[in-house]
Amino acid sequence: MSEKKKLAIIGLGNMGKSIFHFIQHEFKIVVYDPFYTLEKDRIDFVGSLKEATEFTNTILLCVKPDQITPTLTECASKPINVLSIAAGITIEKMQLVSHKETKIVRLMPNLPLVIGEAAIGYYGDKSLHTLVEEIFSRMGKLVLLSNEKLMNAVTGLSGSGPAFVFSFIQALAEGGVKSGLPYKDALELAIQTVKGASEFLESELSHNANTHPMQLRNKVTSPGGTTIFGLEQLEKGNFHASVMNAVYTANLRAFELGK
Repeated sequence: MSEKKKLAIIGLGNMGKSIFHFIQHEFKIVVYDPFYTLEKDRIDFVGSLKEATEFTNTILLCVKPDQITPTLTECASKPINVLSIAAGITIEKMQLVSHKETKIVRLMPNLPLVIGEAAIGYYGDKSLHTLVEEIFSRMGKLVLLSNEKLMNAVTGLSGSGPAFVFSFIQALAEGGVKSGLPYKDALELAIQTVKGASEFLESELSHNANTHPMQLRNKVTSPGGTTIFGLEQLEKGNFHASVMNAVYTANLRAFELGK
């Protein structure tokens, strides 16, 4: 059996902890997080960034955006490989405070990473792409972007998207309650409806990559039936435009965070 690759995780918040648990058996990992106090008996913590970069030249940055610059500045004495999941912080900005030979990849996972169903966009040094795939492919779907500027679009779409989906599910459930269903039943039906519709669309796309979501919507929409009346109300509330603008506004905020 080949020796395990070494990795240092910097920051053990929700994302860092989830990533650790997914890869702890395939990688030899140390963690640096001076603010984390739980489960230290099961995690190999180090006491400084210096110790982390002495253990390995590959670090996974899971700290908040405002901690990226001070963290990388402290690691700037030698070239390292950096995988960063911080929203908005560009490779150029990270490179300015890093060793000139440091290699960087940005990633944007989302909350479903916790259950291995993340949508993850990434961009950066091509020599690290294989490592990115080794680490993150088990946690969801990876999308390699053609341009770093698109990382903020990923942040607005799939990074913030779960919150928009949860809001939609709650609205579906409350519509069921308004129509007479008990909340527990309505929520269960709403969750399965969103899950089933997503999986059905994915299945159709696997057979025909040109399948459009509206084609499937039309299959549910009978002339004069219940669905068309419901869709009319969504359009009166600017549903389509509201969702588009929610994603776009979140994308703009990601640009602001990177300034």
